[in-house]
Amino acid sequence: MKYKSPSSLLLITLYLILSSFSSSAQKINGYLADPNAGPREHPIDLLNMDLEVSFEPVNGLVNGNVHYRFNPIRENVDSIFFDAPSITIETVMLNGKTAKFTTNDVGLTIFPDAPLHWKTEGNIDIKYHCTPRKGIYFIGWKDSTNRSRKQIWTQGQGVDNRYWIPSYDDMDDKLITSTKVTFDKDYKVLSNGTKLSEKENKDGTKTWSYTMTHPHSSYLVMLGIGKYNIDSSKSASGVPMRYWYYPDMADRVQPTYLGAEKMMDFLEKETGLKYPWESYSQIPVQDFMFGAMENTTATVYGDFLYVDARAFLDRSYMGVDAHEMTHQWFGDYVTAIDGKHNWLQESFATYYSKIFMKTVYGEDYYEWSRRGEHNGALNASKSDRNPIVHTGAGGSRTYGKGSSVLDMLRYVAGDEQFKFGINYYLNHHPYSNVETNDLYRAFIDGMGLNYDWFFDEWLYKGGEPTYDVSYDDITSASGSEYTEFKVNQIHQIDEYTGVFKMPIVFQVFYKDGTNDSKKEWIDKQSQTVRIDNPNHKKIDFVLFDPGSIILKTVNFKKSLEELKAQALRAPHMIDRYDGLVALKSFSLDDRRETLLNAFKKETFQATKSEILSQLASDLNNENTIQLYNAALKDNDAQVRFSAIQDLNEIPPTLLPNAEALLRDSSYNVVETTLEKLCSKYPDKTSKYLDFTSDVYGMGNSVKIKWLELKCVNNAMADDSSHLKLVDYTSNAFEFRTRVNAMNALQRLFYIDEKLVRNLFDAALNPNTRLANPAMSVLDYYYKTNWMKTVIQKVYREGHYSGWQKGILDKYGK
Repeated sequence: MKYKSPSSLLLITLYLILSSFSSSAQKINGYLADPNAGPREHPIDLLNMDLEVSFEPVNGLVNGNVHYRFNPIRENVDSIFFDAPSITIETVMLNGKTAKFTTNDVGLTIFPDAPLHWKTEGNIDIKYHCTPRKGIYFIGWKDSTNRSRKQIWTQGQGVDNRYWIPSYDDMDDKLITSTKVTFDKDYKVLSNGTKLSEKENKDGTKTWSYTMTHPHSSYLVMLGIGKYNIDSSKSASGVPMRYWYYPDMADRVQPTYLGAEKMMDFLEKETGLKYPWESYSQIPVQDFMFGAMENTTATVYGDFLYVDARAFLDRSYMGVDAHEMTHQWFGDYVTAIDGKHNWLQESFATYYSKIFMKTVYGEDYYEWSRRGEHNGALNASKSDRNPIVHTGAGGSRTYGKGSSVLDMLRYVAGDEQFKFGINYYLNHHPYSNVETNDLYRAFIDGMGLNYDWFFDEWLYKGGEPTYDVSYDDITSASGSEYTEFKVNQIHQIDEYTGVFKMPIVFQVFYKDGTNDSKKEWIDKQSQTVRIDNPNHKKIDFVLFDPGSIILKTVNFKKSLEELKAQALRAPHMIDRYDGLVALKSFSLDDRRETLLNAFKKETFQATKSEILSQLASDLNNENTIQLYNAALKDNDAQVRFSAIQDLNEIPPTLLPNAEALLRDSSYNVVETTLEKLCSKYPDKTSKYLDFTSDVYGMGNSVKIKWLELKCVNNAMADDSSHLKLVDYTSNAFEFRTRVNAMNALQRLFYIDEKLVRNLFDAALNPNTRLANPAMSVLDYYYKTNWMKTVIQKVYREGHYSGWQKGILDKYGK
């Protein structure tokens, strides 16, 4: 560095100080502390894992051998730790020799005879067994009636594979894995990568061998074992795609996996990167505790998403399918280095799923999905203002808010530059760990685009902008006319949430059907934006951020006439919807005609449902009756559902179309209609039950509602219906059926000893989506003395281990 005079140094110092305040792109040193952030330290780099396992499923026993090839990455390594809670270690071999080791509640520590030195490859072999309650799940093996499916499947994320494989169970190390599974030959086994062999053994078992060709994180290792058939296909680029399915439900393959090949083609085109693995499989499993899990090359999903054609209308697998497939790029190929950067996985999967679904269902669906993400983020900020890049971000931010941030990044960068930046990011970190700065660097290194300000306000800081907006139609002294918008950012501004900088569109619509718009950078607390109106046109309505691209809260008071015009004529569905919602502040007489006219024009379910909700109390009006009759026959199942759900009364003029919904193509519509009609016309309950006696629904929801109504109709005298409901709570059924049945029995205020035993069994289940509802029902019953006596009796007759007592002991007191 050359010598500079004191005066020059002073000028440089002053410049640096002033520039720290003057640049809107300058980061502010005041981010929320995150003590849980950062990857865990480890002394070795795992290169390969070769796993061999067999099982005793009735006992939940795993017998395993795992071989690791590794490199020390420190100068000297005198101990190696593996996560292995509650795993019994039988033997450990280090470089072919028996090694010393110790175990405790959290894992295994191996001690070399002499320190290992870096850059020298080594091998570790661990023989073990365990009966884990996490990570691997044995489904249906204790069903004494033999009706349940029998399966074994795994769920490794976040850090649960450690419960059945001694491993370095964190995101920041990647290794090439292979699995070898020995099990009953009547079953099929899926694992990561390519199936190398399937060998039949003399003892009635088979051994399946799978291997990966590229490294991935240990939480993505998976197994799926059960009785399946497999349907195969290929994407346009030739990716082998395999759809595992239940042989007794082959009719569900087409509606469940609809569009999967197009998703693969879409993702390859959007990212500019060919699918980075050798094949892609998907497998449904019973009692899965989440929606799905993106294990490398092999997604596991809950079989409540394995739908028939009717259930497809209520909730399809398609969006989840696209989400998990996206993870093969964002999460599996590039993996966040730690939980702080988890948005690099979940936000991207949510975003690409959303824009794929846009290609299927259109712009309105996309805008509605984005609004849901915005609402989730804004609600989360009522509790805290944690940023997205933070271990305490929470699901609403790492999924939905991050997805909407990617929307905004694409809006700021433009389609082609956004795609280039994402492709640059992926291509520069193949099969690697990444952090948020790597995405930032993709735009600055690849295109010279400095989005420091964007990452700062939307990712590293918390909160969202609140804009107070107003406008005036102004004629100047010279006779020129213009529309002047005033924008104030009124959210809390401090070191955690600053003044937001975003380009925002202002749009003025005129009575003659034309419009003017201007995109302006809003980056100050108070700003004025002017749109000239040289032809002196009359304003119909105005929009701030048409299409609602920016994540924000807006206070923008508008007149009745403006809102009517917006509700009827705004180009974007979401702006028309907002106009409809804002109309609720006016009397029904003031808005009725607009609502009726809007319903005739609208095609999207959210706007039509909003109109139905506002008119539900207006059934004395003939025009409203006609609207509801049309809604009950609407082509969209969601509109039909909203129509029947919103009806507090069902007048005779609506009854024929309402009764027709008992044969609707949607299970949700049938269930809601059945309950509604039996409530409003109890004298016809037997007739309605006869109409629907053959409908079961997903999770047997319709049949369970049918049984509940039958019990009510028979004044609690029909024991067979109660007993069937109790049976549905048993472990012969998947968790959604069990939860539906136990909730129905609670509403009926029914209890017997078999039900309590089933509730105890459910309360001990590792799936909290079953266990928590079961304990909720038990707690409800326990408040009533005679029911409490039944529960205590069943508890005292049972035999429970230590951890089971910890859960159930309160029901014996």
